[in-house]
Amino acid sequence: MTSHYDVVIVGGGPAGSTVAALTRRYAPQLRLLLLERALFPRHHVGESLLAGASPVLEEMGAYEKVANAGFLEKLGATFIWGRSREPWGFEFDELISQLVAQGKRLPRLYTRAWQVRRAEYDELLLRHAASLGVEVRQGARVTRVLWEREPLGASSSDADGWGPRAIGVEFVDGRGLQTVYCDWLLDCSGQQALIGHALKLREYDPQMNNYALFGYWQGAKWLYEYTGYPELTRICIITTPRGWIWYIPLKRDVMSVGFVTHRQTLKELPAGPEQLYLEELQACDEVRDLLKEAHLTRIAADQRRDVCAIQDWSYRSRRLSGPGWAMVGDAAGFVDPILSSGVMLAHELGQKAAYTLVSSFGASSDEEVRRYWEFYAQTYRTYLQAYRDMAAFWYSNNFSLESWFWQARRILARSGSELNLSDRQAFTRLASGYATRAESLSLFGSYPLHEAQQLVNGLFGAPYCREELAAQYAGRPLRLKDAELCDGLYYYQGAVRQTRRVINRQTRRYLDLHPGEEVLLSLFDGAHTLAHLEETVKALQALPQTERLPLRSGLDLLVQLEMIGVLA
Repeated sequence: MTSHYDVVIVGGGPAGSTVAALTRRYAPQLRLLLLERALFPRHHVGESLLAGASPVLEEMGAYEKVANAGFLEKLGATFIWGRSREPWGFEFDELISQLVAQGKRLPRLYTRAWQVRRAEYDELLLRHAASLGVEVRQGARVTRVLWEREPLGASSSDADGWGPRAIGVEFVDGRGLQTVYCDWLLDCSGQQALIGHALKLREYDPQMNNYALFGYWQGAKWLYEYTGYPELTRICIITTPRGWIWYIPLKRDVMSVGFVTHRQTLKELPAGPEQLYLEELQACDEVRDLLKEAHLTRIAADQRRDVCAIQDWSYRSRRLSGPGWAMVGDAAGFVDPILSSGVMLAHELGQKAAYTLVSSFGASSDEEVRRYWEFYAQTYRTYLQAYRDMAAFWYSNNFSLESWFWQARRILARSGSELNLSDRQAFTRLASGYATRAESLSLFGSYPLHEAQQLVNGLFGAPYCREELAAQYAGRPLRLKDAELCDGLYYYQGAVRQTRRVINRQTRRYLDLHPGEEVLLSLFDGAHTLAHLEETVKALQALPQTERLPLRSGLDLLVQLEMIGVLA
């Protein structure tokens, strides 16, 4: 076996497979080794996907494989909680209702998801990565990270403050102890967090120290209001006095049913975890009758118990990267599963890690590499914080439907995503996996540029009537106020791209300019109008295009500048 690789990836779950597949796609010259300690298929919880993962699956080349794997398609979610036991929910298709009203089309994958059996799903993705040319070693347990010099922990740093360099790993497989060296080590080892534990980087959230007890029920009933139809299913989330229950269709005759509660609840009750689990299901009016004629079963060969337990203690890492290493997926951070964000975040942020990795190999300096990974960390924390805040709001015992919608809108506004969304639209977007507008452009990396432009402005932009706005802006002198320009970064088509960013000095909300748009800002001098802007855009569009996001129309640019409050 080769003793040196360009990239070693530890962990073969969705995060590891995503990093491997996309790095292979955009940098096929690199030598990749993926080490997975288990022998797939292996049992894992986290079965309900969000639509936000599907564009990444498409970019990986795995979307059709997943779509044809026999998993039940997921339509959306149903929620029941608090004093009012009326079920309500959302569907992913609500995301595109505004586009449909405008006569625009959106590829179906943007609103498509599945309820997956993770043993099969994870194996499918790992095999897909291997089919692309990634060297995959299963049954390979990493025992130690090799450093250029041994770190002292989280406080360990070099003169530049970025810490020691990872240079390889030791692992044990059927042939004994082995050593491989690498230029980059990607820790996708899940909650095991190989590097996070070695450097003592983990910070736990004391407010969300939960446990999940779960099992699989054969013969459980369907109820459309809760679970949808077998062809178009829903996850159902139901609050109880001591936590909440998930009810997920995995097969036509098998449901994944879990109970999430605070760790303190387990400590205070004399009953063991399995008895508590069964008592909670029996005490829940909505679930009791559905399970009356069902029995617990096991869905994977390595599932050791009928009732399983897993710690759901939310956490984040003080650092996500250093010289020669980075963390992805649950290794980097974990958010309470109330919105089913785990697998989606593994895919979405695994994509960002792959882009950053590819760009790092092409960087001209260590400073540039560090800047790329700091952008990755900023992006990661933005996503995690959005879902963490929503989960915290859930556990605050505020059971007003309207207040949940309002909280989602507030979270998106704080992340720079507020674009004339109603409260319900904001919640639907967050709950579907499209958390922040700042990163929404990256979702379209695998689509033709003209289509990407339409999707970005239609799905994530403000709904508006072009004729009305054109009339409003006609003849109006173009001026900016409270605006400043700085350098920015964005993710697109396999790399971290340089851009210029317009920032509102007062609110710090910003708009990343597409390549070539900076010259358009010279027209905002009080002497030009929308007509001049559109003429200049047409002239620029006639020039040879690079493989980057295309220019917006003049009207689209005006609308988005006004949204961040810099249009006078």
